[in-house]
Amino acid sequence: MMKPACRAFRRRAVSTRIACRCRDTAPIAVSGRTYYVLCMWRRLLFAGMTAAVLGAPPARAEPVDTAITTAARAWQQAMGDKAPSATFSFTDDERFDWAYTPGYRKGVSIRDMTPPQRAAAATLMRSTLSAPGVAKAEAIMALEAVLAEVEGSSLDYRDPGKYFVSVFGVPGRHPWGWRLEGHHLSVNVTVAAPGAVSLTPVFLGTNPAEIPGGPRKGERVQRDEYVLALRFADSLDAGQRARALLRERSLGNVVAGPGRGDALATPEGLPADALSPPQQALLTDLIRTYVGLARDEIGRPYMDLVRAGWADTRVAWAGPMAEGRAFYYRIHGPRLLIEFDNSQGGGNHIHSLWRDPANDFGRDDLHRHYRGAPEAHGHRP
Repeated sequence: MMKPACRAFRRRAVSTRIACRCRDTAPIAVSGRTYYVLCMWRRLLFAGMTAAVLGAPPARAEPVDTAITTAARAWQQAMGDKAPSATFSFTDDERFDWAYTPGYRKGVSIRDMTPPQRAAAATLMRSTLSAPGVAKAEAIMALEAVLAEVEGSSLDYRDPGKYFVSVFGVPGRHPWGWRLEGHHLSVNVTVAAPGAVSLTPVFLGTNPAEIPGGPRKGERVQRDEYVLALRFADSLDAGQRARALLRERSLGNVVAGPGRGDALATPEGLPADALSPPQQALLTDLIRTYVGLARDEIGRPYMDLVRAGWADTRVAWAGPMAEGRAFYYRIHGPRLLIEFDNSQGGGNHIHSLWRDPANDFGRDDLHRHYRGAPEAHGHRP
């Protein structure tokens, strides 16, 4: 029998608020209602797995596409009669209908899974994402309860369990894929062929971007995306800043969001190969913050593709290059599109995305796959 979630907390003399000190989460000042949801959610979401197991990478003895396939099959088996409601044809338009706004999705939500099913979903996440990637996804989900408290909205609307898992095609029968999606989080995995795995488009958002009060005041889930960008901007001289600057004010949101994959056809801004070696290292560190969401077996070869297109990669900025202000930046090359905007909420609400202009939804991988055996799949290259 599961122990009560409340056992590990201590009350603080701050009005009527509670500081949660569950073993697997740091304290945050929230009301009793939100405290209960946070503790129960974090304990139940990946029930049957300790925090140490969740943070540990899966065994690397098998290829990454095999690990993902094995995890997806195990999740479908654990789902039992719920599996069909989360399974779609690989050619279904639903595969491309991604979003980052709050609301219900097709698929099965984590909230509606049993503890063993949640554990299987966690294993599927860990088969695809790096340990920091899993932690970031989990933290974005957990912010829903904080946002409910800030807004005074219902926990049905802002529910940390309202993130949905869907499978497209048949795991192991190439091509196939799966998706994890909810408010401020969308990861679209395509396994086009053996060894060909892509995650884009990826959307990550945080609200609040910086927790404004309580014991965790100043904490940022997307700290690196923010801090490393400002560190890079601070390294630029006046001439470089002028070449990078799109306009004096932030754009207000990312441009290439859902349904707008072709909105940014031509890279703009400061050429990456015009940067000094230390500046290029700073920019590479910033790019790795996004690509590092994926397991290293996926991210490492992808970074090779990014470097191959370095001469055609541009960095653009809109708004002040200053901490505490609303700004936008973009890193755009043949195989890379990163956007970041924190204009909303007085500069405290982040929208960011990572796309591959050539291979979103595995498009380039699929072209090579079908070209190799078009008759087997009923497709022409």
